[in-house]
Amino acid sequence: MPASLVSLLLRSAADHPGRPAVGLPGEEPLTYSGLERASAGVAAWLAERGVRRGDRVGLLLPKSVEAVVGVWGALRTGAAYVPIDRASPPQRAALIASNCGMSALLASTEASAAVEAIRAARPGLPVLLLHGAGATGVPPSPVGPLPSPNVRDLAYVLYTSGSTGVPKGVMVSHGAALSFVEWAAARFELRPADVLSSHAPLHFDLSTFDLFGATLAGARLVVLDEETVRFPMASAEALETERISVWYSVPGALRRMVRTARLSDRKLPALRTVLFAGEVYPADELRALQLALPPDTALYNLYGPTETNVCTYWRVPPAGTWTSPAVPIGIDCENCEGVVVDPELRPVPEGEAGELLVRGGTLMEGYWGDAEATARSFVADFLHPHLSDRLYRTGDIVRRQPDGTYAFHGRVDHMVKVRGYRVELGEVESALLRAPGVAEAAVVAVERDGPGGRETELVAFVSGEGPDPGRERDLRRHLAAHVLKYMVPAEIRFLREFPATSSGKVDRQTLKALASCPESASSAAPASQTPSGRSPGETT
Repeated sequence: MPASLVSLLLRSAADHPGRPAVGLPGEEPLTYSGLERASAGVAAWLAERGVRRGDRVGLLLPKSVEAVVGVWGALRTGAAYVPIDRASPPQRAALIASNCGMSALLASTEASAAVEAIRAARPGLPVLLLHGAGATGVPPSPVGPLPSPNVRDLAYVLYTSGSTGVPKGVMVSHGAALSFVEWAAARFELRPADVLSSHAPLHFDLSTFDLFGATLAGARLVVLDEETVRFPMASAEALETERISVWYSVPGALRRMVRTARLSDRKLPALRTVLFAGEVYPADELRALQLALPPDTALYNLYGPTETNVCTYWRVPPAGTWTSPAVPIGIDCENCEGVVVDPELRPVPEGEAGELLVRGGTLMEGYWGDAEATARSFVADFLHPHLSDRLYRTGDIVRRQPDGTYAFHGRVDHMVKVRGYRVELGEVESALLRAPGVAEAAVVAVERDGPGGRETELVAFVSGEGPDPGRERDLRRHLAAHVLKYMVPAEIRFLREFPATSSGKVDRQTLKALASCPESASSAAPASQTPSGRSPGETT
């Protein structure tokens, strides 16, 4: 195994310095030697201002070549990079900076409010502007030797939403990141001739495959900036004109390209692998994607929370050969092992549902500055008691099927009680997604005043065909045939499009806010009710 992620860049720069490394669609890419020099310059600037091995360097940058340079520059000082969602309120950005003890910040001129909030929280913090009209620029070459991080050092800290309202910093070491990227490069046969898309924002763990997988293989990375990601037509255009061979994104991005960007009309001879992760892909829409892509394109569903990166995968069978109503999350990755347990953490019999626990080399170190949350998330590895390994509690309910794949059933924390009955929201959503004409579905629980006091009610949101006078009736009939009576939502609301977080996932916080309002008051979509919408405190 390489000593660190930095070794991947240094090796590619030495082996093929003139090969294209990273660029925006339609622009001249930076070569590997150019990326190495630029990142060394950023590292030198940081080192001259006191950043040392083990420190944390914030990134408040749009998706850009400069952001990629910033990631490598931070890593080359031995520090961990901490990407901040640019859509975060300034107060949240400042909270993250304080929480992780940020030592320096790489930012853009467009993020002035957040930069000032961070500076107020961290007086004297060095700030290097890498993007925008007033960008500072960096030294052309390093000053003095740069440290060599090792596999135990932290590589990055990704902040996700915390149940208490305080963001949780997921700490990932170089060793864990390498365990994932080396597995992925081998499994998906990444090679120098590949062109990888960089679709996910840097604060979303999907981005680590793009950044480090491309560098390990010596391949070219095409950075899809925020404008390209916002518009499905622009994303599809980049997929075609840049001859992208390996694509990785949330399902929502692919579904929008199929629906609105005439993906089936594109010439995509270079595309060989499409990966998706982050949320459920409705089976009928996945089959539609297969029909829109070249027939020899390999599709994979990848699963794993930020704390584990990818821990299971499923290769989609050829079009026309599978009729499953739901998409499995697959089998354990070769560098991970899962076990399904009951609430008392006892392994369940084969075929029964329970919480998925995971062990392996990709696990996080823990949550920054939160020993209690870290302790709650891990249990001793009872699978291998002679080792000191830990099992991570994913909080996801799964069932191992007869073919060895896991079926996903929802979240432990999506279990609610309705009139005394336990209801898994994911089960209701799955039933809705099986209804004809439903493109997306989400169910939230809200508290409302009833005859007996405060009561929990379910509100379902769907997009696709409708609404029309008979549409809700048809959906209720469909649900009555697939779920128990008490699981049928009190309301079914229709949206043109679902609100999305900046990671591209369904924004459940906005849906819950909509559900808490009378339907007439929520009929107009909020600003975040677009594919490019953001919400504060989103989870990845």
